[in-house]
Amino acid sequence: MRLALQWKVLVGYLAVAGIGLGVAGWLALDVFESRDMEHVEAGLTAESRLAAELFAAPLGRAQPDIQEIDMLADRLGEAIKARVTVIASDGKVLGDSYESGDALLRMENHLSRPEVRDALTAGVGLSVRLSSTVGIRMLNAAVPVRSPAPDRRVLGLVRLSLPLTRIEEQHRALRNALTLALAVAFLLSFVLSFLVARSVTRPLAEMAEAANRMLGGQFHPRLRPRSRDEVSDLGHALNQMAASIEDKIESLKEDRAKMAATLIAMQEGVMVLAPDGTIRLFNPAMERMIGRYGAELTARSHWEVIRQPRLNEFIAQALAGGNGAATEIGLGPAPVRTFQVYASSLAEGRDSRSGVVLVFHDITDLRRLEQVRKDFVANVSHELRTPLTAIKGYVEALRDDPKVDLQQRQRFLEIIETHADRLNLIITDLLLLSKIESGQIPMKQEPVELAPLFDRTLALLSHHINRKQHKIVLNVSPALPSVLGDEERLGQVFLNLLDNAIKYTPDQGTITIAAGEKEGTIEINIEDTGIGIPPKDLPRIFERFYRVDKARSRELGGTGLGLAIVKHLVEAHRGTVLVESSGKGSRFTITLPAAFDMDSATSSATRSSG
Repeated sequence: MRLALQWKVLVGYLAVAGIGLGVAGWLALDVFESRDMEHVEAGLTAESRLAAELFAAPLGRAQPDIQEIDMLADRLGEAIKARVTVIASDGKVLGDSYESGDALLRMENHLSRPEVRDALTAGVGLSVRLSSTVGIRMLNAAVPVRSPAPDRRVLGLVRLSLPLTRIEEQHRALRNALTLALAVAFLLSFVLSFLVARSVTRPLAEMAEAANRMLGGQFHPRLRPRSRDEVSDLGHALNQMAASIEDKIESLKEDRAKMAATLIAMQEGVMVLAPDGTIRLFNPAMERMIGRYGAELTARSHWEVIRQPRLNEFIAQALAGGNGAATEIGLGPAPVRTFQVYASSLAEGRDSRSGVVLVFHDITDLRRLEQVRKDFVANVSHELRTPLTAIKGYVEALRDDPKVDLQQRQRFLEIIETHADRLNLIITDLLLLSKIESGQIPMKQEPVELAPLFDRTLALLSHHINRKQHKIVLNVSPALPSVLGDEERLGQVFLNLLDNAIKYTPDQGTITIAAGEKEGTIEINIEDTGIGIPPKDLPRIFERFYRVDKARSRELGGTGLGLAIVKHLVEAHRGTVLVESSGKGSRFTITLPAAFDMDSATSSATRSSG
């Protein structure tokens, strides 16, 4: 026979009714204690008023006698078994039944005591607090002492303090008796209802435990209902719910893991906005793009995080219903990076409003490469057109005027040959630069001594050095550690730099070459006293065909590719090249890895063979 749950609960309610009687008794005790305290307060207040009449005469004198007041307070306190404190209208203690002599004089000003403040404003003040003097809880009653009619001015205050120790002990004894009675009642109720309550509470406790496990993400073991009632039905429903939630959570975990892996792996920045414009989600790439992380982004408005008017306007349009929109913006401090931003609506629930998914694609390098490509095409076209135009012009001159004298013809042919050589030099440098960038030129990794290398390079340029009467200062010690690299390619680097220094340094100038060891690398400086490089041109000096003075560069025979080749060759050696110029003279600094280990190995091998 199936027993309805309501009958089981009814039996439980009988036990609750018994406990309710105990609660009612406890409330009655509380009422008794309150009335008892009220009775004590009323009595203490009445005694305070009587005491005020006694102290009216001593306090009414022009110069109150503190000793007389203190002795009267002592006698009165002894008579009524309470602490009596007489306080002047300014808060100074004039007499106290617990203190006398120097201790009385050291007592604090009592004007700030709550009972004193209440007595001055309401005519009577009551408070229960811990006494700072005797260290026990006391009931304090204070009343003002007034002069006789008709002025009734406040001469001072009388405060009676009664220790609550005895009252609290009586209340404690009464509470203990009531607690014992309640314990007996509870025990009887428990004995009478145990069998019935157990059949209800046990399965409910198991369900509560199962629910807590589910809250912690544990869905096993399942419940095993033992009865055939509503509790059993609830247990089966809880099992089905646990199975359904477990399936959904596993599915959500898989989807979340896939989404997290996708977002982490994406190079594009992703930011999801709620309908009100607050940030809901962002990926690491987005953090790096805007330079803000974690708590700086979550649940904050997009315009707080990214202060870019054009982007915020675009987001506002996307939130208003624009789907599939795209724009191109610049973000970040200098140098500004360029992003292609795509917006897509994200529906949220039944609300017609929707959030927005923003995808930020960094196209800075793409735009830079496009600009470099355009500049390169324009520059190379210009560089090739100049000699071709000259060649074509002189060929047409020879063709149109066959009677050109031999000397003039020879000069034309020399000019044609010069421009043809220039074309060949440009194409050769372009091919070399292309091979370096694509890695088609193998770089040897062997120790290279710098002192002999500079000697050979300067020997190749000695004719130009002597022609311009340049002074060469070489500060490269033969004991300097070798650098690790390709001797032929490094020679090409130094040849280009020294050639530039010679070209752009006036006659009788100075070119200084210095090298030294610095933190495991070799730092090489090539400095001249030439015309220098303007500050605005320094960032672009290593670009292809970039010239500070185009006319002078062509006149000196440069292709505009020398420094670009230097930069790529140094980077191929895992080094760096920098340029400095203060308006007059230039200094190129090259840092290359040292070959300490290989030098040591070579020295060891030499010693062994010796």
